[in-house]
Amino acid sequence: MTARRAVLLNGPAGVGKTTVGRRLAERVPNGVCISGDSLKEFVVSRDDRRPRGMAFRAAAALTEVYLDAGFELVVFEFVFEHDEHVSRFRRSVSPGTTVQVVTLWAPLAVVVAREEARPGRARLGPRVAECWTTMQRNLHALGSVVTADRAVDDVVLDVERTLRHPLDT
Repeated sequence: MTARRAVLLNGPAGVGKTTVGRRLAERVPNGVCISGDSLKEFVVSRDDRRPRGMAFRAAAALTEVYLDAGFELVVFEFVFEHDEHVSRFRRSVSPGTTVQVVTLWAPLAVVVAREEARPGRARLGPRVAECWTTMQRNLHALGSVVTADRAVDDVVLDVERTLRHPLDT
């Protein structure tokens, strides 16, 4: 039986989650990368009475589908600002599923520059710094931290090393 393994790839906007997540998933025979941005786009309208934070539960449901089908790795790349966000995901997957959390991190100036340079997207403006600051305060509770202000291949290798020798599972 294939081990049930999910990786929550965390980090502020522009840090490289999508690129690193896709590369991680490509490096195993059967890998999936779920984009948090894509999940958020499912909701096209919402009144104030509808719940927020549904992307965590939706990602967990998709993770279950792929793990049930025998995929060996599911990467969910998203912004987890607080440990409660991570807990919400963990509570939504089956017992016995290994969930590892890796936070990609870079200096604020690097993150802001990358976010501003992303093509075809609305700018997040001050939200980037707000998110980065909140995450910085909570880094101790957001899994293993991997420095992401260097070449993508180097970051991917460091994430893989971290996953083999996790501080947080």
